[in-house]
Amino acid sequence: MILSAHQPAYLPWIGYFAKIAASDAFVLHDQSRIGRANMLHRNRIGTADGPLLLTIPLDHAGLRAELPLNEIRLLDDGWRRKHWKAIQMAYRRAPYFEQHAEFLAGYYGRTYETLDEVCLPFIEYSMRELKLDCPLYRISQLELPAYDRQSIIPVLCGAFGADRFVAGPHALDYLDQVPIRDAGITVDVFDYHHPVYPQIRRGFTSHLSVLDLLMNCGPASAGLVKGGTA
Repeated sequence: MILSAHQPAYLPWIGYFAKIAASDAFVLHDQSRIGRANMLHRNRIGTADGPLLLTIPLDHAGLRAELPLNEIRLLDDGWRRKHWKAIQMAYRRAPYFEQHAEFLAGYYGRTYETLDEVCLPFIEYSMRELKLDCPLYRISQLELPAYDRQSIIPVLCGAFGADRFVAGPHALDYLDQVPIRDAGITVDVFDYHHPVYPQIRRGFTSHLSVLDLLMNCGPASAGLVKGGTA
C-alpha cells in the first residue's frame, strides 16, 4: 500500500493533487504547526497582469503560540469577498468558469473559523473534479501513538499497513531513514514535473493554484494531473 500526507493547504497547486493521485490513501496533517514563510494559507491565481497571491489572514496570537493548523483562527477582514471577486475577474472568460462558479460562490459565501476548516472543502471538490478516488483522512481523527517529525512516517504507515510512503523532494534532507528502513518502509521521493497546458493569458505561468488548471482545461485536468499532456 502506498501512503502520502501533507498539511491542509488553501487552493493547492497541481503537484499537491498529483501526489494524491500517486497514493492509495492520503492523510491531511491538520495537527501540524504552520511557519510564517510557508504557503499553507496562500496561493497564486493567474490574472491578465500576472500571478496574484491570495492570502487568508491568520490570528498572529495563534501563530506565536505555535498552535496546530486545526486551532489556528482566521481573521475576518473581508478576505472571502475579496478572493471571490479576484477569481471572478481573473477567470470569468475562462472556458470552464461556469462549471465551477456555483461551487466557488457557495465556498466563499460560508464562514470558516480555522485554517483546516477552510482548506478541506476545496481539496475535496478538486479531488472530485480530478476524478481522484483516493481515500482522504485527517490525522486529528486517527488514534495514533505519540510521534514527532522523525517518527511520523513509521507511525502513519503502521496505522494503515503501508509499506511505501510518498514524500516531497526535500524530505530526505531532514528525515532519519534508519527507523523508516527498520520498519520495512520504502520512501518514494515525489519530484513532480509540472505540465504545460492552455491558459487564457498570453504565455504560460506554472505553479499556480489547481484552480487555474480547472478553469482552463475542465475535464482534461484529470489526465494532466496524472501525467498526461495537453
